[in-house]
Amino acid sequence: MRRRALLGIAGASMAGLAGCLGATEYTVTDVRVGSASGPFGVDVSLVEPDAVIEHPARLDVSVTNQQSDPLRVRNTGIWPFGLLELVRSPDTDNPWPGTLLWTRRYEESQYIEAVAEGRSLDRVRSTPLVRTLEPRATASETYELHGDDIDEAGTRYVRGRPDPPLLEYAGDGSDEWTSFLPEIEVELEGTDLL
Repeated sequence: MRRRALLGIAGASMAGLAGCLGATEYTVTDVRVGSASGPFGVDVSLVEPDAVIEHPARLDVSVTNQQSDPLRVRNTGIWPFGLLELVRSPDTDNPWPGTLLWTRRYEESQYIEAVAEGRSLDRVRSTPLVRTLEPRATASETYELHGDDIDEAGTRYVRGRPDPPLLEYAGDGSDEWTSFLPEIEVELEGTDLL
């Protein structure tokens, strides 16, 4: 009887580990923000580098109006950055889908139909969200990078989804919108689980 109980416990334990075996955990080893023409300063801080089974990696993305005048910032989905993803190539014409950077604000937005369990987006309304960013003011958002959404290690680039710019901006009183697309590189390393 003890042998059967022991075998039953061992079998249940192995079944619990089955989802972990063969998986890959990822670590964000570096984030670089290149120069970008435009009136904004961009910063990406690594809040949590490890995208592991227990939790996602987290990146805090912020933009600061470095001008002496207010700027209107426009995006869709959520403000200020909208939907962001990691793509393999900095080429803005690259047709391959990227890895969605997730934020809980997708679920809270009235402009996005999001499914939290699978971190998927059913629909994003194209309604422009416009707010003013005052001189020297900063707006930020924390995004999650889940390991099971990553296909392999390497260099990735942050882009908007469905359009590459992180945001669009215009001066107060102007109807001429300008795209803002800084170069943000994210380095990923993978570790295979036994």
